[in-house]
Amino acid sequence: MQDSSRPVTGYPVQNLNGCAPPPTGYAYARVNPIPHPYYPAPPPQDPRSTFLRCLLAAVAVFFIIFGTILFIIWLVLRPQLPDFSIQSLSLSNFNAANQRVNATWNAQIQVSNPNKKLYISYGEVVSSVFHKDYLLSETRIGPFVQGTRSSGAVGASYSMVDSFVDGEVVGEMNEERRGGEMKFNLKVLADLAFRYGGWRGRRRFLTVWCDDVAVTASSGKMTGGPKKCSVY
Repeated sequence: MQDSSRPVTGYPVQNLNGCAPPPTGYAYARVNPIPHPYYPAPPPQDPRSTFLRCLLAAVAVFFIIFGTILFIIWLVLRPQLPDFSIQSLSLSNFNAANQRVNATWNAQIQVSNPNKKLYISYGEVVSSVFHKDYLLSETRIGPFVQGTRSSGAVGASYSMVDSFVDGEVVGEMNEERRGGEMKFNLKVLADLAFRYGGWRGRRRFLTVWCDDVAVTASSGKMTGGPKKCSVY
């Protein structure tokens, strides 16, 4: 008779305490790991496009630095617009009839530079005389330079010789003349630049408007004293 205490072939050996021995292998087949994804190599860059991008970036940086420098200069110097005023205006040889006008105006315009550090260079200066908003005559004033904290008078002469003028304007001027006082408007357009030593700011256009400058019909002299003008 076979000894029952010997283990049966083909069955796992049990420990004396009745537990099965630990497994000696995996119960399932080994799964292969997921392979790494494939990333294709980037295409080669065009050297011309790289150069263009670098050039644009350099230009942008240059303008930013240049603009910052100009802004700092503006903060330090603080340019202020000049002041204009009409000191005197005279009218002579006035005659208006049949839509034809003859007249001569002579004006003295006071120009003041309020800047402490900047002097002003005036290029082309054009001045005009109006009756209300109707242009009568214009003249040119020569270039000039104005130092810091300085004032000076600029002369301007306007003339009309047998010039055609709208009939309504002629009627209004004759009516004012009969009333004893005539009013005119003066306009100045100036091309100027602020300067500080060797530094010169960009040129800009200045508009000056002097309205309702009155002269007497009898003597043609300006009434009411100097008159301040609007500058913009």
